[in-house]
Amino acid sequence: MQREIEASGIPTISLSNNPAATERIRAPRWARVRFPRGSMLGEPGNRDKQRSVLMDTLRALVALDAPGGAVELPYRWEADPVMWRGRPLSEGPYS
Repeated sequence: MQREIEASGIPTISLSNNPAATERIRAPRWARVRFPRGSMLGEPGNRDKQRSVLMDTLRALVALDAPGGAVELPYRWEADPVMWRGRPLSEGPYS
């Protein structure tokens, strides 16, 4: 979908915590976050960080003036691990 929107002349950007998968699908522009799956803007309830991640993502959209670019945002998960089926979610083997 992102490539189709880009083909219409509208720049887009995705957030990714899985660089290998994002590169494999060739997202036109993307920003990497080091957060667990399902928490792309940061810890629940951390409005200031979530807003900062969103604003930095939009700034990256402006800075990446051509498809094929990526940036890594400097944020890290600061809360207790997110649990799934009794195990903590992490960035995964792709981090």
